[in-house]
Amino acid sequence: MKWPLFPLFVLAIAAGTLVRAQPVDLLIEAADDAALKPLLQKLEQAQVETRAAWTFWHGTLAGKTVVLARNEGDPLNAVAATALAVRLHPPRLIITYGSARAHDPALHAGDIVVSASFAAFDGMFSPHLGPGEGSRPAQWEKLPHLLMSPGEKETPAESFPADAAALSLAMTLSPAHGHVVRGVLGSANQVNREADRVAWIHTLWHTSTEDGESAHIAGCAALLGVPVIGLRVVDAPATDAADFALRLVEAWR
Repeated sequence: MKWPLFPLFVLAIAAGTLVRAQPVDLLIEAADDAALKPLLQKLEQAQVETRAAWTFWHGTLAGKTVVLARNEGDPLNAVAATALAVRLHPPRLIITYGSARAHDPALHAGDIVVSASFAAFDGMFSPHLGPGEGSRPAQWEKLPHLLMSPGEKETPAESFPADAAALSLAMTLSPAHGHVVRGVLGSANQVNREADRVAWIHTLWHTSTEDGESAHIAGCAALLGVPVIGLRVVDAPATDAADFALRLVEAWR
């Protein structure tokens, strides 16, 4: 009996036989080519891999096997790129880095914020208001993400933890400028420039910084069971974060 080609193809994907996973030490992500460039320039035995819309660079960096991924700095793109990269090259640790805007007024330009945790602050629940009663965003409440856990159970999560060992190591390193600060990396597909709203998000979610994708990468990592650490430079070029990420790669074991 001959089986139709398409069902065989689907079965092969489900069984994972079409793509053989190649584990690596580190999956390192940034939003764009400019942020990735400092690491790409130091990547040894570099190979380029394209899957669907995504390009990955793999090789060695400071003696570790790594995959570099560009995630476009957007939550949906970042989750897709992360999930695909983890499927192709299961890492021991994910490092996401880049620039961010400050939510914590104590931060200064050039400071490096290392994730103690991540918060995807795009989940909001508004109280009921009738027609003509307007909108009162300062009264909105947090809407946690419902993460799937074993047994097909949904577990509410307001934040996602960072890898403790990587956090401890990162806090011992020196940045090119500013200080190293542990904090909560917040992300959403938003650009918040109203001082009072920034202060409100900071109070509600305890966010230190704001970017487009770090917390969503961390949420994806939590779902897939992969440790993750995030690095964000405040109001400075992402190349400063790339320099710090490289120092972390060199020190990491």
